[in-house]
Amino acid sequence: MVKIGMRRQSIVMLALASSGCFAFLTKEDGVEIHQQIADVRNQSSKNEIRAAELSKEMEAQLKRVRQLVEEATKVVERNSADLGLTVQKMQTDLAQLTGRIDDIQHTQDALTKQFQEFRASSDTKLEQLTQTNTAAKTPPVPDTADGLYADAEKRLQALQYVDARRELEAFINRYPQDPRAAHAQYNIGESYAGEKRWANAIGAYTKVVDNFPKADIVQDAMFKNGLAFYALKYCSDARVYFQELLKRYPKTTWKKDAAEELKKIQRDQKNKTACSS
Repeated sequence: MVKIGMRRQSIVMLALASSGCFAFLTKEDGVEIHQQIADVRNQSSKNEIRAAELSKEMEAQLKRVRQLVEEATKVVERNSADLGLTVQKMQTDLAQLTGRIDDIQHTQDALTKQFQEFRASSDTKLEQLTQTNTAAKTPPVPDTADGLYADAEKRLQALQYVDARRELEAFINRYPQDPRAAHAQYNIGESYAGEKRWANAIGAYTKVVDNFPKADIVQDAMFKNGLAFYALKYCSDARVYFQELLKRYPKTTWKKDAAEELKKIQRDQKNKTACSS
């Protein structure tokens, strides 16, 4: 399997841990499921509030440090005629202040990543709990492999992503040896990508690589994983996937596209608005 950056493994683990199939409950389980949904929503709300508070705190600290930098710069300019120890000290102070700005920015970036990871996990869990709780109201899935797969494909094309995932999960669990199981797992990733839920998509695509290593669709999953990491601004991880794709599948149909993505990453690598890593 492709090695992913240690700082980003938690994304995949969170998404994978929460991407199990939808079970069907008895009426006696209803109260417990409602409580689980409420707990997850409550935790998500608390995290959003905490993220907002920390973000506000970071902005305030950044503003103060920038003011200090401006003041220090003015002092240096006013005393530019005296190039002795005073200027040297001010230059040292400026370097320290710049370092503080960088540290604060890194802290804020880390907070953003952690919040994205939590949302990927909690959103998927909420979806699964809600689907499980309303299973009695959900139309039954087709009984045959062909019918189930065709209906899932139809729902995916109609952008009915939640229903498509429910049927694709059912197909994989009922017919794990079917040649189409790998493609069904890939389409779960496509459904998340269609919703721009990139962390969840990474979890789904990674399961294609891990669970169906000999399937032709693996190279598609690797390319889409690269795109998903790139969308999350994790350029280093995206580069690893594109490079490994070209190494493992030198004749892949994604060869030209992967090469183009690598060029874009090389261009954007030093642009913090495009790449956080």
